[in-house]
Amino acid sequence: MYKFVLYYNKDAPYSARVQTIENTLEQIKHKWDVEFQLVEAESLSPSQVERLKDDIRSTLPQLRGKIVSSKSQVLPLSKTKNPNLTNTPILLLYQNDRSVNVFPHLLGTTYFDIESSLETIATNGPRAHIVARGLLENPIQKILADDPSILEEGMKFLGAEVEVEAGVIDTLLQDAKDRVVVVEIETKANETAVAQVCRLAASYSSTAKVAEDTMRKVIVCQQFEEKTVRACKGANVELYKLDMKKAT
Repeated sequence: MYKFVLYYNKDAPYSARVQTIENTLEQIKHKWDVEFQLVEAESLSPSQVERLKDDIRSTLPQLRGKIVSSKSQVLPLSKTKNPNLTNTPILLLYQNDRSVNVFPHLLGTTYFDIESSLETIATNGPRAHIVARGLLENPIQKILADDPSILEEGMKFLGAEVEVEAGVIDTLLQDAKDRVVVVEIETKANETAVAQVCRLAASYSSTAKVAEDTMRKVIVCQQFEEKTVRACKGANVELYKLDMKKAT
């Protein structure tokens, strides 16, 4: 069972954002049956503040990355390691009463704010978010979730194991021009993989009401057949091959 708790300071400069965040939490509750709670900072007792700090710190590092603020990034904990509620609301995601992720956070070089993260969860659900960000069995999927910029500068992670009518999209990204990128991951890519990513893109286009001609279709693989290259060119599918290179 999942639950969100939003902590905020009603007198902070960001207070106008709280209503927008609450609206998205309502959408998630309606679509995914996920409860949420809003907690004002001034209502917290000293012991509850300590609990909040513990819940933030106990989230899985592979999901939340950096959580202590710096000069360039506003994050849940201040430089003194206290809840940074003066400068940002703090959103915690719980699974079976255990905190599993916190927003905002900095994972790799990507800053995940509350609003955009919730929009992604609203689309794909909290389970897909947890699976994609921390518990993936597919290592390529995990790498793309943690650092999508390795595929292309400006890429952002949107989701993994995204269910559509035609099947399951391995990884969903967004490029620097805000185009949705449907990624199919294969050990050895063949013509079947090309047909599959095309079907998934068309299905996502229909479900999400996104024009298919604005989307990108990508196959990431370790090997590929020669005829796969021709099939990709004919279907306007981008083909990426992983190369292992010795660094030292």
